[in-house]
Amino acid sequence: MTRTEIWLIRHGETDWNAEQRLQGWRDIPLNDVGKAQALSVQRYLEQQRIDFDAVLSSDLQRAIQTAQIAFEPYGYQVEQLSMLRERNYGIYEGQPWQQLIPLPGRQAPTINLRDPQTEIPEGESLPVFYQRIIRAFNQIAQDRPQQKLAVVAHGGVIDMVWRHIKNIDLTSQRPYKIMNASVNHFRITTQQWEEVAWAQTDHIEMANEGL
Repeated sequence: MTRTEIWLIRHGETDWNAEQRLQGWRDIPLNDVGKAQALSVQRYLEQQRIDFDAVLSSDLQRAIQTAQIAFEPYGYQVEQLSMLRERNYGIYEGQPWQQLIPLPGRQAPTINLRDPQTEIPEGESLPVFYQRIIRAFNQIAQDRPQQKLAVVAHGGVIDMVWRHIKNIDLTSQRPYKIMNASVNHFRITTQQWEEVAWAQTDHIEMANEGL
C-alpha cells in the first residue's frame, strides 16, 4: 500500500487577517506577527526533526513567506503551486468576512458565502473550491508516493481537507478555529485519507507569549 504523509501548515498572520477581511486570491504579505508565527513553525520543525522530501506552497506570498521563514535553516527549495490557493472570493475580497457568513447570535447575512448554492461573481462557489483542493492533494499524492511533504497553504484549504477526512458536509459548523501557523498532519493512502495529528498550536501560543 502506498501512502503520502502531509504536514499541512496555515500561513502566518497578515494585516487583512487582523482586520478580519476576506483575502482569497489577493496577494497580501505577512505582518510582523505573521513572521513571528512562521518562526514558531521553524521551532516546531526543529523539535519534530522530520526529514521532508519536499516543501510545497500556495503561490500567494503569505504562504510563500511562511514557508521560506519556517524552512530557511534546511535549504529546501519551496515549490509553488497555484492549485493550493485559498478560495477565490471574487468581488467580495477585501470585505469584512463576518458580514458575509452566518454567525451564532447575529442576523443572517444578505450574502452567505458558506452556502454551497451561492455563486461568487468572478470567484469560486464552495463546491468548486472543495473539488479543486481535493483534486490537488490527490494529484500531489499520486505524483509523490511514499514521500513526506510539508505543504503551506490557507485556512480554507485546511477546512476542505478536514471535511474530506471526516466526511463532513460543507454546511456543518466546524468545532474549532483554524489558527494561523497551525500544523495539521494527515496521510493519503491508496484506500483513504487519514488524520494523524490535527490543529497543532502549542508552538504558536509560545510565540505569541514572546510578542
